[in-house]
Amino acid sequence: MKPWGNLGVVETIYEEEYEYSSNSPSLSPSVLSSPPTPLHSRVEAWSSAMGRKTDVLIHVHGTAFHLHKDPLSSRSTYLRRQLTEQSELTLSPPLNITAETFSLVAEFCYGTHLLVTPFNVASLLLASELLGMTETKGDGDQNLKQITEGYFRRFVAVNGEYAAIVFRSCLALLPEAETTAFLVSRCVEVMNSSEDGDGVDVYFDDVVSLHAEDFKIVAESMHQRFEYHDLLYRIVDFYLEEHNGKITEEQKTQICNSIDCNKLSPQLLLHAVQNPRMPLRFVVRAMLVEQLNTRRSIFSAANHYSSRPHRPARDNITLGAILQRDATMRETAQLKAAMDATSSRIQTLEKQLHCMKKILQDSDHNGGVGAGSRDVLGSGRSASFHYGSGNTIERADRGASSSASFRFSRPEDKAFGSSSSENSCVDSPRIKKNIGQRLIEGLKSALRVPNSSTKNGSAKKISSKGENGTLYFNQ
Repeated sequence: MKPWGNLGVVETIYEEEYEYSSNSPSLSPSVLSSPPTPLHSRVEAWSSAMGRKTDVLIHVHGTAFHLHKDPLSSRSTYLRRQLTEQSELTLSPPLNITAETFSLVAEFCYGTHLLVTPFNVASLLLASELLGMTETKGDGDQNLKQITEGYFRRFVAVNGEYAAIVFRSCLALLPEAETTAFLVSRCVEVMNSSEDGDGVDVYFDDVVSLHAEDFKIVAESMHQRFEYHDLLYRIVDFYLEEHNGKITEEQKTQICNSIDCNKLSPQLLLHAVQNPRMPLRFVVRAMLVEQLNTRRSIFSAANHYSSRPHRPARDNITLGAILQRDATMRETAQLKAAMDATSSRIQTLEKQLHCMKKILQDSDHNGGVGAGSRDVLGSGRSASFHYGSGNTIERADRGASSSASFRFSRPEDKAFGSSSSENSCVDSPRIKKNIGQRLIEGLKSALRVPNSSTKNGSAKKISSKGENGTLYFNQ
């Protein structure tokens, strides 16, 4: 039963259009009484009536049209300008006009009754813009743009089903259909406001097929026409989700620039802040707008609360006042939580950016700084210094092999200690600096000339040489 239902809709379209065309004052009764004739028959009839043969040849996508200059020039400023000095013309891109559409345009130029339907209104409206068919012959006459624009406003702009048909026919006519007549954005606006359909969500799959440049043009057109950008955000989000990894970050940024964050609802604004598909620049802009809105809401609530007249203490508090106060407190708490979440997100992004800069700086200075630190800290891990009251080097715990007192190992031990120091210290410049300072201060304390009292009280002793060639300094 569904195909029969569709046929019924198409019949209704033609009946309504025929009724609309019959009401047009520019058409004569003789034309209305007979069905439209093909273009070839119309050209022959004009030649017989005027006694003139065809004098121009127009090529459109491989199809040749032998026509007369006068009827075309009287209706189209573009054809009048092009056919002034030449008799042969080719309509090629950027003129996005098919041979079928041009045939209807030529019939209109010869005075044929034009049957406008939802299937051809987009192509005819685009042709009227591209060919400059905006002139009239006299009182009561209508040009092609007026006829097609009037049909769109009377039938398409109030019917979601017609708008869906025009919407799909416009996709093949991009970008001219949007740059000249805003057809796609107008159809989307009608489908979104339609109450008898499923809205524009069911046509998202058609939007995915658009090229990034065409979609950008449509998004910019929606930016100009839409008062609120919730629908535009949903369409852009769906497009980015389906084209994830297929378009560049620069293209994402250009597409998202069409969304005005100030025109988003609080729910979608919060969704935009947490949306991983959105480019970073757009997320930061959404964060700033969200913080401004939150700040404005908090100040507005505070001013409203402070501006309320204070009631005398003897007046009883009503239930409505209590509920209103609780609602205000909950709203303030929610706004504060949203602000805290936004601030946390900004801090996280700043930390990530700082870490990235630090990694880049470390990689740039890895060759020069790392080499100079390895010589000084070659045996940093194999020695441990403990400072006593007499500025002497005390012996550490013998049980820890890495914290023995200041010792001079064999060359192979020294090399081993240097390699371990390099591995442990090369990644942390701050640790390098602290260990180096401690090493220099320990050497200064060890080589400092003691006082006489210090010599008598705490004389240094050198123990016997160990098995591994290490000298131990003891008190």
